[in-house]
Amino acid sequence: MNGFAERNPNLKVFNAIMHLDEETPHLHIDFVPYVTGWKGKGMDTRVSGLSTKVSLKGALKAQGFVGVGRFDTEWKRWVESEKQCLAEIMERYQMEWLQKGTHEKHLSVYEYEKKMRKAEVEELEQEISSQKDII
Repeated sequence: MNGFAERNPNLKVFNAIMHLDEETPHLHIDFVPYVTGWKGKGMDTRVSGLSTKVSLKGALKAQGFVGVGRFDTEWKRWVESEKQCLAEIMERYQMEWLQKGTHEKHLSVYEYEKKMRKAEVEELEQEISSQKDII
């Protein structure tokens, strides 16, 4: 998180929270993407507008991430760049990045706790079953 703002001058962070409640500790970073010096292409020149505009595509483009098509977007290039930065930071601190290749949707607290209780019950059932085999 310390280097995020430096790497991303066009993404104004307003909230960052570290989660330790799941298998992998992670951050949720909330930001507003913006671009300055916006001219307002195609707009009526009689109407004066703000020169700063909220725009993810514009913010990423201003940071040097230019997409070339539907499958190679500014967003995709930025995400890959951030992953590379994280990998370098982790290497510096001799941390291993366990990449599972899965991405589950975010669960509500209730659904997450329900999932954890289900896993606990399954584990206990296996333990009981293995003890029955011994007897």
